[in-house]
Amino acid sequence: TGWVEEFNSHCEWHGVGCNKEGQVVHLILGNGGLSGRISDAIGNITGLEIVDLHDNNLKGSIPRVIGNLSNLLSLIISFNELTGEIPVEFANLSKLELLHIHENRLQGTVPHLVLKGQNDSSFIADCGSPSDFNT
Repeated sequence: TGWVEEFNSHCEWHGVGCNKEGQVVHLILGNGGLSGRISDAIGNITGLEIVDLHDNNLKGSIPRVIGNLSNLLSLIISFNELTGEIPVEFANLSKLELLHIHENRLQGTVPHLVLKGQNDSSFIADCGSPSDFNT
């Protein structure tokens, strides 16, 4: 309770995690009863490392601006109703270690992902063809 009160810090909101500087680094709202679309404003949260929005009722396309999240380690958006093409901007996510986009209605192929310095990764999709993960 109280996570939307006017004077609460965003770092105290349910599902939001911040670093010491107060920058949002985690959005963990899986199975949270969310509906609607993923806003393009997500691209403005440049410190994001983990986005977990699985098992909600999210519709529409994956915003291309997710490719701007250069610190993103984990993107879990499975079990929603997302549609459209997999953004080619995923290719910009060089720190990505975990990508779960299955159980949506996405089309296309995940772009070639170059994972710099990463030895382990997880990729789950049920659409298109997975790309090669080069380390």
